[in-house]
Amino acid sequence: MTAADYIVDFLRAVGVRQIFGYPGTPIMPFLAALERQSDIEWVLMRHENSAAMAASAQARLTGQLTVCMATSGPGSANFICGLIDAQLDRAPMLALTGMVPTYNQGHSEFQDINQAQLLSTVLPMSSSCVHTRQLVPLLRNSVGYAWQNQQTVHLALSMDVLTAPTGTNDSLFRIDPSMIPHPVQLMPPPDKALDLVTDELAQCVQVVIVVGRRATGCGKAISQLAERLGAPVITSLDGKGIVNEAHPNTQGVLGIFGLPGLECTRQIIQQAGTVLAFGVDTLKPFLTDDDDTQRRKLIQCEPNFNTLSLEYSRIRTLVGPLQAIADGLASRLPEEPKANPMIADFVEAKQAHMAEIAELASFSDEYVHPANFLTKLNKYLDEKTIIVLDTGVHTVWAARYLQLSDEQPVIVSSHLGTMGFSLPALIGIQTARPDHRTVGISGDGGFQMVVGELATAVQYKLPILLIIFNNGVLQNVKNQQTTPFGTYLQNPDFVALAKAYGADAARIDGQTDIDSVLEQAFAQRDRPFLLDCRLDPELTIPLSRWEQLVAVH
Repeated sequence: MTAADYIVDFLRAVGVRQIFGYPGTPIMPFLAALERQSDIEWVLMRHENSAAMAASAQARLTGQLTVCMATSGPGSANFICGLIDAQLDRAPMLALTGMVPTYNQGHSEFQDINQAQLLSTVLPMSSSCVHTRQLVPLLRNSVGYAWQNQQTVHLALSMDVLTAPTGTNDSLFRIDPSMIPHPVQLMPPPDKALDLVTDELAQCVQVVIVVGRRATGCGKAISQLAERLGAPVITSLDGKGIVNEAHPNTQGVLGIFGLPGLECTRQIIQQAGTVLAFGVDTLKPFLTDDDDTQRRKLIQCEPNFNTLSLEYSRIRTLVGPLQAIADGLASRLPEEPKANPMIADFVEAKQAHMAEIAELASFSDEYVHPANFLTKLNKYLDEKTIIVLDTGVHTVWAARYLQLSDEQPVIVSSHLGTMGFSLPALIGIQTARPDHRTVGISGDGGFQMVVGELATAVQYKLPILLIIFNNGVLQNVKNQQTTPFGTYLQNPDFVALAKAYGADAARIDGQTDIDSVLEQAFAQRDRPFLLDCRLDPELTIPLSRWEQLVAVH
């Protein structure tokens, strides 16, 4: 057995089932080890950055350790954007890179760079393994750190280490289940802590519940808590879909790339006295106004201590399984739903807003209106659907008009806001959930950054649905320019391009029977389907001053 075989066995033991990467000479021994087994699948991406984003999206969905891999030199350098995105969104991920043999390191050999040093500038742990006896502790430490801290780590492996024999009787390389790192599982908070928070909530004026991505799976418990508190529920973008958006207490999204949400949603948070936050990364849109000063009290609920906010003051803190916290708080409150006039006002405003969408069906013969399209798309999204959003104006439309009622997760590049995220993310998620349908929404600019990954999706027969909002302009940037410059795109025929790759595709404009095309797209089960939605390049979403200040562009 070689060291490469040991790494494969170790990763299999911790539950890794795919490795997303791009090959090169220094990692050839590792690929040979993968070929000698069948439990871990090698997913050949078309760019290392895409490999990192695919693994990152899979980690965000599952909470499990994922792996991406690249070769030395340019391969590892190409990782950087995807690794930063993964780290900022706290994805438990291991990035492996190959290095030239140890005797060729450090004296200007071809594709020899100090990869551990390079990636240490963006990751909390980045190490090099240049001797076989280092491998076991470095691998254990890297995996343990990534999993327990929900962070991204890097380990560089010299080619001669990968080919080195480990010795059949060497106890160091024996995989002991008791030595395999696992995430720390915290106990629920003690009853006294829950009692204190319940008493605090009883005294608070106008409580608003805010939900982020770490509350995945807690939707029903949070909705019950909201009913008993009479509290509106607002989500961050990556928390969208966790709570049923058809529930009357659920009142929209704040803190997205561009317009933070409906005007009535913004008014609700501005009238709040206390924010009860479940698993929220970015608290600024919920706690501050345009002067960046904390205006609302914060009660923060988090699954781990290392995700607690250090920027804002908290009046109470609960750490532990979020569903147990939501259930524990709800059980201490009267079962009778508590009325709140703000909720009734929001429901009325939302109904009036949605009624306006029906008039958009005849918006234009040439272009489809995104609100009309997304409202029709809602009918096809069920509990087996996973949503991925890229970064751009299309994200704003999706946050507003997608209505998710079956706790469908929404995966997004929350902190870095990188364009080109959706297609690699669809690949990473679909391989992890083959019985689900992953649906991505991207702009034409972001899609063209990673268009080659259509070949990956076709090669692995992934039934992803990628929706392109095609308006021929980088609209988020154009909207901020006094005189538009350098933002108009000359696009190819996306339908013909997708079919050239071997995918199915269709175009949607103002005259298209949208339901007919969506039925065709969702019926496809053995290859990708691309929808080219033609949008009016002059259609914009205006941003108020407050909204511009909290927006991420």
